[in-house]
Amino acid sequence: MVTNLSGLATFEGMNPMSIDRIYGHFVSCGMEYCTDSRKAGPGDFFVCLRGERFDANLLVQEVLDKDVAFLLTDNEEFQSHDRVLWVEDSLEAFQALAAYHASTLSTRFIAVGGSNGKTSTKELIHLVLAEKFKVYATPGNFNNHVGVPMTLLALREEHEIAVVELGTNHPGEMEELCQLFRPHYGVITNIGKEHLEGFGTEEAVAREESELYLRLQECGGKAFVNADDAWLSNMSKRLESKFSYGIQSETADLHGRVLSAMPHLNFELGLPVVGSTTRAWHGTFQAQLGGSYNLYNVLAAIAIGMELGISLDQAAAACCSYVPSNNRSQWVQTPKTQVYLDAYNANPSSMLAALSDFVRLEGPEINRKAVLLGDMFELGENEVAEHKAILDWLFQQPGLDVYLCGPRFKAAAGSFPMVFDSAEALLAWLDTHPIEASYAFIKGSRGMKMEKALEHFQGLS
Repeated sequence: MVTNLSGLATFEGMNPMSIDRIYGHFVSCGMEYCTDSRKAGPGDFFVCLRGERFDANLLVQEVLDKDVAFLLTDNEEFQSHDRVLWVEDSLEAFQALAAYHASTLSTRFIAVGGSNGKTSTKELIHLVLAEKFKVYATPGNFNNHVGVPMTLLALREEHEIAVVELGTNHPGEMEELCQLFRPHYGVITNIGKEHLEGFGTEEAVAREESELYLRLQECGGKAFVNADDAWLSNMSKRLESKFSYGIQSETADLHGRVLSAMPHLNFELGLPVVGSTTRAWHGTFQAQLGGSYNLYNVLAAIAIGMELGISLDQAAAACCSYVPSNNRSQWVQTPKTQVYLDAYNANPSSMLAALSDFVRLEGPEINRKAVLLGDMFELGENEVAEHKAILDWLFQQPGLDVYLCGPRFKAAAGSFPMVFDSAEALLAWLDTHPIEASYAFIKGSRGMKMEKALEHFQGLS
């Protein structure tokens, strides 16, 4: 991985190609590129990347035959071709190209990392800052070693601010991503039990995420710190420039107070009164998000907005206009049941936080509540214990009908009968055993496709 822009000048190899020359060809192609051989065409700047199931470096001749203008590859058979930009590693060259491009811009960069809530926080920051600036944000969750370079290469000079989401699932990845640009601001949402298969322990997760703080310190950037997260509070002690936010912390620079968590998050905002130990509370707000944990994401976005000259009320209103989508923290009204759908991802930390708010839902219209959970992935040797911990807590809650999907929950559930191999198997059983509940909660890791369970409630009449 390239870590210093001054060192981007040359790639060692039999036919070295400097990054500035590569960038010149990229600019000559209108700063557009293609990575899909099926879509390549005349005049394109094509980048050969490899993934788990493909390697475009094996398709060089096929792409050249489509009359592309230039092709970036590490395929040694084409080192001397006049339209080939040969490098030792096409992925590293792609990342270096993105870093070089980012260095040419006057754009201010905001980096978003953390275990849970990265994408929601990124979207909220985007909405808040769009009140005043021309903003570009990571599309979807393009937050890995390929997605971050794609985000950077999409930036243009008119973008005043870029909100870049950074994801990691193994040690060292966060450091690599942080080196691709110079963040002016950054936020780590929280430290939780994410990707334990790759990290092993929560401490290792914290160590990995801390690379963002180190990069902010190196670049003279400002950190926005979740003061209620013990890991982050400790990790941020040495930061020279920071702003804190929290719900529980009495010393946070921006304070949030949950009035109700579900179905919709209602909250107040508090700021310290100058020269006093008290704080002034500002208004009552209702977000379209559900869950008290989402207030941390809202607070981060409001704090960054205030830093960049947007008023507290304007920033809060922008956050409250955010409509969750893509199976993230969504409330869906079906004929008989209000369904909380959060099936984009799951780990023990996010699962317990969301369930804790759901079980506290109260009201005279509630007869039963149903919980439909799918396996949590990438927990390594901890997977059965972490699933069992969720179930031990869940089975102590009254008034819940519980349905489980996946081999991990099956291994943890003992003699509990309502366990199914997949969401499809659960749906088939529900065809003859419909759920009668006022509220339903659906969550699981992406691969479980738990959003399919929504079909059951949509079909009831």
